[in-house]
Amino acid sequence: MNDFSVTLSARTWTLKAGEQWVVSGPVGSGKTLLTTQLARLYPDAACLVTFGDQANATGSSWAEARYHASIEYDFRTVADCLTYESIHCVSPFEVRPPEKKERAEFKRMRAWLDDALQLTPLLDSWTVHLSNGEHRRLLLARAILRQSPILILDDPYAGLDEVMREALTQTLSTLVKEGRTLILTVRNEDEIPPFITHRLRLENCEIRSQGRYRPRIQAIEKLSFSRNPPALDTPCVLSIRALSHKPGGRELFHDLDWEVHQGERWVITGPNGSGKTTLFSLIAGDNPYAYACDITRFGQKLGPGVPLWKIRSRIASVSPEAQAAIDPTQTVEAVVFSGIFTKNGVRKAPSSTQRATARHLLTTLGLHERLHDTLGTLSAGYIRLVLIVRALVASPDLLLLDEPCLNLETAERKKLLRLISRLLCEIPTLTVLCIAHRPEHIPEGFDRHLRLGAH
Repeated sequence: MNDFSVTLSARTWTLKAGEQWVVSGPVGSGKTLLTTQLARLYPDAACLVTFGDQANATGSSWAEARYHASIEYDFRTVADCLTYESIHCVSPFEVRPPEKKERAEFKRMRAWLDDALQLTPLLDSWTVHLSNGEHRRLLLARAILRQSPILILDDPYAGLDEVMREALTQTLSTLVKEGRTLILTVRNEDEIPPFITHRLRLENCEIRSQGRYRPRIQAIEKLSFSRNPPALDTPCVLSIRALSHKPGGRELFHDLDWEVHQGERWVITGPNGSGKTTLFSLIAGDNPYAYACDITRFGQKLGPGVPLWKIRSRIASVSPEAQAAIDPTQTVEAVVFSGIFTKNGVRKAPSSTQRATARHLLTTLGLHERLHDTLGTLSAGYIRLVLIVRALVASPDLLLLDEPCLNLETAERKKLLRLISRLLCEIPTLTVLCIAHRPEHIPEGFDRHLRLGAH
C-alpha cells in the first residue's frame, strides 16, 4: 500500500502501510472532516462509513468521495441488503463477466460476517424492524464486504451493547490480520481496539498531535442499582400491563408488566434488539401498536375521546432515530423551540420563561454562539445537545432519553450529565426514563432499573 496524506490547517497527516490509526478529539474538532478528506482524495482505496447524519457536518460534496453506509427504513430484509448485487450496486440489466473469484471470496466473507456480527438471526428481518444497534451491524457488514483496502469507521461503537462491542473488536482484529488498514474515530478511551498502532488528536479542526499509540489502563465500571420500592404515595405516570409484541414475527416483549410513578428515574438496559427503543415508541404513542396495548399514561389510554396530543404534549423525547430524521437546514433556534405544542397538537410560540431556559441551557452546553447556525454545520455531538435542550425547554412531565450521550466526547458528556443531574434535583416531579449501554452515560439520581432481554 502506498502512503496517503491529508492536510488540515497547514499540518499534514500521513498514513503508511501497516499502520492502524485512531482519531480522537472533542466535539466539533474535525474528525469527520479529516476522514472525509481522505476518502475524497483516494476514492479508489478508502471506504468511509458514517452513521446517521454526522457526515453532513463537513459541508463537503460527497459525490464519489465516500461510501455513506445507509439503509432506508423500508421493507427489504437484512438478507436482501447483503447480497453481492446489493453491495456492488449490480443492475439486473447489466452485462458483466462471471466474476467467479470475486463472488467466491464474497461468499466466504459473507458467511464469516453473518457469524462474527451475529447477523444470522436477523437475516429474515425487515430493515424497518431493526434496532439502532442492529442497524449499525448491518451497515458495518455492508462496508466490510466492499473489500476496500482502507476502511474508515466513524464512531462504530456508538449504540452497541457490551457483547457487540467485543464482537466488533474481534471482527476488526481479523480484518487487520488479513491486511486491511483501519482508521477509527472513537468517543471513549476503552473503545480503542488493541490492534491500534497510532493516534491522531484534533482540536478546532487542527492537528494537535500524531504518533504511536500508548494505551491507558482504565477501571471498568459496572451498572449497579439498589432495589427501591415504588413510590406508591405519588401519582402513577406510566402503567404497562401484559405487554406482548412480535414485530416481524420476532418476539420483543412477553407479558411485560411495568409501573412508573411521578419523580422516578429509571435506566433501561438490555442487548441490542431487546426492544428498548420500541418500548419508548410505544410509550410516546409513535408506534401504531400503542393503540392495541394496555398502556396508561397520566391515567389515560390512547383511544376514542383521548386525543394523542393531549398525552404527547406532556412527553418529550431524544433518540438517534429523531436525530437522523431532522432537517439539517433548520437553525439551532428553530429546532430548540420546535417541540412546544398545545394539547391539540398545535405548535405554539415559546414563552419568555422558555426562552430564558433555552438561553441558560445553550450557554451551559457551550452552544449559545451557534443559535442561528443550521444543524448541517454542527457535528453529531452538538446536534444531540441541541435535541436535549429542545426536550427540556418543552417542560415535559415525562422525559424519554434514548442514549443521551451518543456521539459525545468525554468533556461534553460530563457537562451534559451535570446539567441533567442538576435539573433532576431542581424538578423533583419530573419523571425520566433513560436508555443506556454504558454506566458512565447515566446521570446521577437514577436509582431504578429495568432490564430487557431478547426472547
